[in-house]
Order: sequence, then C-alpha cells, then structure tokens
Amino acid sequence: MVMERKMFYTEADIATDLSISGAEAAELVKKLHKELKASGKLVVSGKVPAVWYEKRKAEGFVGTGQQAERIPLTERRLLSIKDFREYAGGIGDGMARKLAKEICAVVYIGDRLLVDRLLFDEWCSKQNRKGEK
Repeated sequence: MVMERKMFYTEADIATDLSISGAEAAELVKKLHKELKASGKLVVSGKVPAVWYEKRKAEGFVGTGQQAERIPLTERRLLSIKDFREYAGGIGDGMARKLAKEICAVVYIGDRLLVDRLLFDEWCSKQNRKGEK
C-alpha cells in the first residue's frame, strides 16, 4: 500500500498501511522509536519519519520484532476476540463474545476462543437481506 506523501506517519497511518490494530501499531512505533533513539535521532511522540519508516518496512522491520508480512483480517478464517472486535466495527469485548456465541461462530483451540470470520460475514449478509425486505 502506498501512503500519501507525509513527513511523518502516525500510529493510525501505520495501522492502516500494515492492516494491523491500533494497539499493534502503537507497539511498533515504540520499537521504532527505540531504534531511532539508539542511533542518536530525535523522536516525535506517536510518529515516525515517513522515509525511514518506508525503508524499515521494505527491510521487513528486521530487529523490531514485527512480522515482515501480516495477514489482513479480511483474509484470515479465524480471528481472536481482539481482532474480531476490530473487524466487527470496534464493538466491546462482551458484545463480541456474546455475538460470536449467538451466531455459532465460536471455535475453541485449547482454551483459546476464536471467531470464524466466514460465519460472521454470512450472518452479516443475512442481516442485510432482512433489512432490504
């Protein structure tokens, strides 16, 4: 994804660019700030220099702990509750769990509760068709 020309990218810009949550983008910015500080550069809270970010991204963020490629939420079959909340439009934790159970989209792997995105998408489509009648 090519972002518009900016001097600095914010956490929100990075989250959109990498298809990650805002919290993950904030964590990445913190790690990138550590790298900048270690190399003697100044940092701006919540932002990273655009040119430097693009270079680090091309290198796969080697050394920052961030995966080179992250599968977008729209391409994953199973979503964690955190990712499902974001995918469903920012709903709360309790509502996400309740909705997933009501539409029978819950999958357990061990103790971990995951949500089947395809079943949720199907449920959403049915809701849209009901509204059109």
